[in-house]
Amino acid sequence: MRQEFTAQTRKEIKKACKGRVMNNLGRCIGINFLYMVPFALLVLLMYLVLFGRVFAMAMAGYTDEYMLGMALARGMNTVWLVLFLMILISGPLTLGIMRFYLALQRGEEPGVSTLFKPFTSLRALWAGIKMEFCLTFRSALWMIGPTVVYMILAVSMALSMAMRGSAGNVSGVMTVLNILYFIALIPIEIKVMTYSAGWVLVCDDETRGVWDATREASAAFKGQFGKLFVFLLSFVGWYILLMGVIYLCGGLGAAGLILVKGSTGIAIMVTALIAAVCVAVLLGAFLNAYVMTSFFGMYAHLSAPVAGPQDTPFTGSWPGQGGDGTPQ
Repeated sequence: MRQEFTAQTRKEIKKACKGRVMNNLGRCIGINFLYMVPFALLVLLMYLVLFGRVFAMAMAGYTDEYMLGMALARGMNTVWLVLFLMILISGPLTLGIMRFYLALQRGEEPGVSTLFKPFTSLRALWAGIKMEFCLTFRSALWMIGPTVVYMILAVSMALSMAMRGSAGNVSGVMTVLNILYFIALIPIEIKVMTYSAGWVLVCDDETRGVWDATREASAAFKGQFGKLFVFLLSFVGWYILLMGVIYLCGGLGAAGLILVKGSTGIAIMVTALIAAVCVAVLLGAFLNAYVMTSFFGMYAHLSAPVAGPQDTPFTGSWPGQGGDGTPQ
């Protein structure tokens, strides 16, 4: 038996978690910024490895396409090392930030240094790597079926319409197929989301098997997928606000560049881009912390055992006794 998760429960959990996030907003912004920095540096490194040699040769005056292609091929061979490093650090970093969110959800005040604590222990480092691979593998397993069906239908329809000479309708048919594919992925994404609650069990016990942790965490949401979907849907307004403000900043910058000539227009564009980045970092950090702490709160509610009669403290009197416990 589990506790019932109602709309009122959802509101209470979200309200409590929102308050904790707001009280620790500086920490949330700091840890999200530090979480993104290693990935941004690795992406920059990947770009330099992939195109740096080609760009340098082009600037030096090389026009031989074969030589430029060979330089690009050598860069692609090195990219795999950067991708491996990205995969290697993503698990421990995610374990660190999940520990931060979990402590926040439990009413604690964790420090930003929580992000890097998994790197101080080989056991925690390995636990983060295993958990990241487990979640990726589980997600891939659920995605294989719909993706294969989508690819078969897409190729079959394209070939069929091309043979009948109605290639002009391919774009419309593909649009409908893409929409159906997106709709089919919604329940899969919800299912995969339930596995993410396994971070709670791994954070509490680093020796826990990640496959069992994700399976046990997902089991807590059995029969609650509709409520989890509504729970996730309740954050859509925040994402719309985030994207709206970013696009507004971008639009104002583009308008300034077009309408105002010279260096002033460029200054407006740069200012708008900086504002968009700041909004993305600040509001994005708040939203990430708000969603994850609330999600962990929902899992804590669903996984908590319901107190039965045997768990209720005895406050009455035994048969044959008075209310004060004395024999009648």
